[in-house]
Amino acid sequence: MLNKTMLIGLAVTSLAFALTATLGCTSRGGILGVDRCADIPAGAVPEPAGSKVCNWQTAQVTGAAADQTVLYQCDFIGTSAELSPGASERMARNANSGLAAMQPAVIEPSGDVSLDSKRVNAVIGQLASFGVTAPIVEVATPAALGLRGPQAERVAGGFGNIRNSSTGTGAPISRPAGLGGQGGTLPGGIF
Repeated sequence: MLNKTMLIGLAVTSLAFALTATLGCTSRGGILGVDRCADIPAGAVPEPAGSKVCNWQTAQVTGAAADQTVLYQCDFIGTSAELSPGASERMARNANSGLAAMQPAVIEPSGDVSLDSKRVNAVIGQLASFGVTAPIVEVATPAALGLRGPQAERVAGGFGNIRNSSTGTGAPISRPAGLGGQGGTLPGGIF
């Protein structure tokens, strides 16, 4: 059997060996091979959580703010230069918030140069009546286009119909809550 002095000697020897092995590791790159003083190459550390989503959200908000001063074909009454009441109200909000003075008003081209020039003059007059000095109005294709073809017909003719898929596929029509009575019809027989 081992006596006390032999046990103490064995413990001291084991401790010395472990200490030497650990110091040897730290001189070559730290404990467990981690060098705390190493240079970290560019791109090795990821961006903070949420930074990509924040960039995406900022781009969406910037695009939405730019779309506030766009006047689409539906913002004019028929094929005239007269602004619809909703467009006039939106222009008033933009003038009150200062947005109309900071960015140009963009009018979606109608394909008729004389009609487009009349619409530009009407928008300049409307913005001037709201107190916007020297408004900038241009005819250009907006970044976010309005509804075209079948989608516009469904929205304009269906008042509240939300289709789950294309017309003609037999897909059910969802009706938002609050539209229509018990029988699912609105006054005027829209449904």
